Amino acid sequence: MSLFKISIVTIVLVTALMGLGIYFYPLAEKLYTLVTLGDPDKIAANLQGMEKVADHYVIAKSSAPYPLPKAEQGFVLPGRFESLGRKFDTKVFLANSQSMGMLILHKGQIIYEKYEHGLTESTTSLVFSVSKSFTSALVGLAIADGYIDSEHDPVVKYLPDLKGAGYEKATIADCLEMSSGVKFLERHDGSETDMDRFKRHFALGRPIMDFLKTIGPDKKPGTYNGYNSLDAQVAGMVVDAAIGERTLSEYLQEKIWQPLGMEHDAQWLKDGIEVELSLGGLNVTLRHMAKFGLLFLQEGKWNGKQIIPAAWIEESTNPDAPHLMPGRDNPLSSKIWGYKYLWWIPLTRFGGDYLASGLHDQYIYINPEKSLVIAKISSNYRYTEDPENWKEHHIGLFQTIARSMD
Repeated sequence: MSLFKISIVTIVLVTALMGLGIYFYPLAEKLYTLVTLGDPDKIAANLQGMEKVADHYVIAKSSAPYPLPKAEQGFVLPGRFESLGRKFDTKVFLANSQSMGMLILHKGQIIYEKYEHGLTESTTSLVFSVSKSFTSALVGLAIADGYIDSEHDPVVKYLPDLKGAGYEKATIADCLEMSSGVKFLERHDGSETDMDRFKRHFALGRPIMDFLKTIGPDKKPGTYNGYNSLDAQVAGMVVDAAIGERTLSEYLQEKIWQPLGMEHDAQWLKDGIEVELSLGGLNVTLRHMAKFGLLFLQEGKWNGKQIIPAAWIEESTNPDAPHLMPGRDNPLSSKIWGYKYLWWIPLTRFGGDYLASGLHDQYIYINPEKSLVIAKISSNYRYTEDPENWKEHHIGLFQTIARSMD
């Protein structure tokens, strides 16, 4: 072979390898981020930079931004609080939970706001299962807008591809209550579960629906609260199917981001065929979370306009069946907490409180009687070692703050 031909072949091979590298690099980067997500030295940057490595929709900021008012007098966090019979130093606890930001609203005004580990008021961060509570609100809005007839409709009415799968007999309400009865094991303690299988499926850009069709039935729907993030995914996909040509992200922007005057864009992670990860893919700011909590605190009203029906908020945050009630020994639930429509209920309620909660200690805590909202974004790499206790300790802190309010 002549030197000229060898050079041509070399150029073609190098070009091909470069092309493959360019094609596969984003996937490799996403997989690497997933594998190292909870590493102590990487987790804060990973959570704040997820939109850089994962496919996503942008939820556009409001054209009429509304900054949250600040109270004239600030708030000093309690020095100590108690949880599970232990006393905690608040500053040490916040440091140990890798708090990246915490914001407290009292009577609609900011009384405390602090950022750490690179987070700022305009920085979005992945908030995992806090996304579920946003998804729940969108279900209520889709019902109010007439896109969904009732939360008691079967999910296959809107997602016929799930006929013959585990979700065939489940209603939308069953999914909102984590009571679909499908066979799916989810833990976040390092052990291999169905959730790990789903994460790999999603990271590879495969359609979420393909995975859902592999899930079979286990229990009768509506009888057992078995925490399963796919239930929230199905609820979000029902809304997505019902609202027509718009994406779930566009619906969220129209119904919540725009009227609440959200000051910054957010992102929603999506699969390979443009379906949002409604079980946990929202990247939002701390102020986004606080405003969403304030909307619920105000029973769905914002600046005199009813954004979310008050009846939906009442229904969403008050458990009303044995398998949804809090209790350390509830045989009908996989968790000790109470649950309703993708919102958590503390073991012992104070002031009618409830919360949204996400992996690595993301929270929106709402206490109606105290006119209080607490939003917290964290990068707690220790969380998966003992997730239930971390949540219980945070509730202890939040309730201590609530008790100090006038």
